[in-house]
Amino acid sequence: MSIFHYWGRFRFHLLESDNLIIYWPNFDKGVLLLIFGALCQVSAIKWYLFSYFSPDNRVWINPDFFLIRIVTVFTTLVIFSFLTLLSFRYKRNKKFRTFIAYFAPLFFGGVMIYAGYTVGIYSPATIAGFVNIVLIGLVFYSREIIYSIAIPASIFTVVISYLTYNGMIRYAPVFSDVLTMSEFYHNKFWIGSMAEVYLPILLVSVLFFEILLSQWRRREKIIKKMSQTDGLTNVFNRRYIGEELSALERKNKTAYAVILLDLDHFKLINDQYGHDVGDTVLQRVAAILCTTTREQDIVGRFGGEEFILILKDQNLQQAIEIAERCRRIIELEDVQIETGENLKMSASFGVALSLPHLNKEQTIRMADRALYLAKQKGRNQVRHYLELNLVPSA
Repeated sequence: MSIFHYWGRFRFHLLESDNLIIYWPNFDKGVLLLIFGALCQVSAIKWYLFSYFSPDNRVWINPDFFLIRIVTVFTTLVIFSFLTLLSFRYKRNKKFRTFIAYFAPLFFGGVMIYAGYTVGIYSPATIAGFVNIVLIGLVFYSREIIYSIAIPASIFTVVISYLTYNGMIRYAPVFSDVLTMSEFYHNKFWIGSMAEVYLPILLVSVLFFEILLSQWRRREKIIKKMSQTDGLTNVFNRRYIGEELSALERKNKTAYAVILLDLDHFKLINDQYGHDVGDTVLQRVAAILCTTTREQDIVGRFGGEEFILILKDQNLQQAIEIAERCRRIIELEDVQIETGENLKMSASFGVALSLPHLNKEQTIRMADRALYLAKQKGRNQVRHYLELNLVPSA
């Protein structure tokens, strides 16, 4: 498979899937944390080796601590990598999944605290890194895991801070006395080191929250669409129709036409062929209405077998023509049922035009009475409000 295929799958799971990252199983979150931990160790090794073997920067590095730090970083890298590989191997083992869910964040937190101690437990990079990690943890993990990790991590941090403050252990043992005894806030190497240490955590934090926000925006769009859409026919529901009509009503200069249509003898279709066939008929009619109207027009299900069309900037004659076109297409449509029989259908239409002195309820009422007239006159036809002289005076 090509790299584009894997990228497409990765992009789908992060940005398009309904499975939000914060709803991932704790095991999956633990694996992600292991991978991030391994990358942090690679970054630390790169910075440390480059600094130690650079003629210009070696003076700032503590040679007595070099071997200890290199061994610890390589060891933690091996542990992170080994556990990541085991996670793919034993991802279906229940006990192992539980172990990774709790151990990964605990181990990651301990490694980050120790790394913070090596560059200075009070340093800006350490403090900012802790804040970022805590914020991600509060969003990312459940309370039980966060609290179970927070207690030992807090104790570890307090102990290191106490020992450092009282001079019992060296502050920032990675750096030499030449650096720690100087005004290191003015030292370019120290400033660059703080940026080097904090930058991976910052980038991952930004990436994480950007992914989370993208997922939430997509989820909000889906929820909004669901609140506006009829679940069966996938056209707008009555609530959304009411909101759109209210918006048009506020724009006094925007004229629109309302078309109400009702499927003829729909109850007979449900009784004779079953509700599944009735649902198919409704879906087919909704599809016809959507393909027959313009993009700026609104198609909605008004209730039961009744649909509504809102045609923006259309006069009465244009609305009648559109209604007639929809009527003819519905009349010619066949719905094949399981028995092999082709089911014919038809619909009756009522058309009304908005007027400056009418509200949306009055406009819909005129369309509904025109629809009732079409039913009275034999169904499968289009009638409009002027045929009944129903327009209230201004």
